[in-house]
Amino acid sequence: MYVLTAAVVLLSALCLLNLLLTVGVVKRLREHTEILAPIRQQAGIRPGDEVAEFQAVTVDGRPLDRACLADDSVVAFFAPDCQPCKAALPDYVRFAEADEHGRDRRIAVVIGTAEASQDLVALLSPLAHVVVEEPLGPVGTAFRTSGTPTVLRIGTAGGRTVVTSDRVLAMPAATAV
Repeated sequence: MYVLTAAVVLLSALCLLNLLLTVGVVKRLREHTEILAPIRQQAGIRPGDEVAEFQAVTVDGRPLDRACLADDSVVAFFAPDCQPCKAALPDYVRFAEADEHGRDRRIAVVIGTAEASQDLVALLSPLAHVVVEEPLGPVGTAFRTSGTPTVLRIGTAGGRTVVTSDRVLAMPAATAV
C-alpha cells in the first residue's frame, strides 16, 4: 500500500511540474509573439498598402517614378543569382506575352550588379521596362521587397497608388534580398 501511495504522490508531483513548465512556455511564446509582431508587419508590401515615392532610371534611360504606375501595372522583382527567380521566369514571360496592356504597364526590377544582371536584362527588356539596382535600391525600398521573385499588380484607390495583388503568378518561395 505504501508503494502505491508513493507512486501516486510522485506522479502527482510530475504532473504539477509539467503544468508549471507548460505555463512558463506559453508565457514565453506570448513574449516572443509581441517582440516579432512589428518585424512581421514590416516584412513586405501587401495588397492595399500604398507604394512609396521613388525615382529610378530604366536601362533604356527612361525615368520612372510612382506617377508612371498606371492602373493594372505589374512590377516584378528578380535577382540573377536567385533559383526561385529562374523557376518563375518562364511563367512571367508567358504572362507578359499574354498581357493585353503591353510593355508600358510592366516594370521589371533586377536586383544585383549591372554585370551579373546582363542576361536577365536581355530576357526582360522586350517584355517590360527594366531597372537594375542594388539591394535596398529606390524601387525595392518603395515596394518594401523582402525577397525575390516578387510580382505585384498596382492600381489606384482613393487617389493613392496601391498594391492590388501580390498573387499575379503562382511562384516558388522567395529568397531574401
